[in-house]
Amino acid sequence: MTVRLEFVGHACFRVLEEGRPTLVTDPFSLTISSMEYTGLSVDGDIVIVSSLTDPAHDNVSLVNGDPRVINALDVANGRDEANINGQPLAAIPAGEIPDHPDGPEDNALYSFRAGGLWFAHMGDVGYELGREELAPWKGRCDVLLALVGAGFTVPLDALDRMIDILQPTWIVPMHYALPPFGFRGVPGANMSAVDVFLNRRPRDPVIVARHHTISFPTQRARNGRPTIVVLEPSGYQATAGLPEFRVAPY
Repeated sequence: MTVRLEFVGHACFRVLEEGRPTLVTDPFSLTISSMEYTGLSVDGDIVIVSSLTDPAHDNVSLVNGDPRVINALDVANGRDEANINGQPLAAIPAGEIPDHPDGPEDNALYSFRAGGLWFAHMGDVGYELGREELAPWKGRCDVLLALVGAGFTVPLDALDRMIDILQPTWIVPMHYALPPFGFRGVPGANMSAVDVFLNRRPRDPVIVARHHTISFPTQRARNGRPTIVVLEPSGYQATAGLPEFRVAPY
């Protein structure tokens, strides 16, 4: 059984599986400098957001039609329940960095099952979560959709420790500087490019797909390390910042 993962951009993905509802995660609404994403829209049946208080993660209007909307934060806090493809959404309460300039907002990490795999989305968490906090994701993190840009999100050294706990088979980077999108140049954000994350993990095989969509399961490492899969955004044309193809030994 295969499932297709499409990187729309920022923290937004589409998950497509034949005969199942199309899932959309954390749709964005942002204006960077003079660049406005007018006219951009995607199709989807179910939208999962890490919160409903952040336009960079909760722009449900990006999705055509009248999709079902699941607020993962409500699920994490016990205010709601949600099932995806017959399995409960595994949500973890969290928040933005404590010193966020706009004031820290609560949000949630969430994991859902599709195509026989668990896709774990890190939401917009701004700090490290330990083994006990990550317990709801035990056995539910085959593909980690990882916040790798630092800036206002979890520091990269903390992310490395969280990856060691979760032990995903694949990591798909998101929420990083990718000109002309991704916060580069916005005062105070200091978001890094994906290369900074890749260079920290020289033992991990890396697939640079040169496309916005990939089917899972895909190649996996034989050395027990997670395989990093770098996708191009489908929602906008990146002008720089994508790494060259690099593969460590499988």
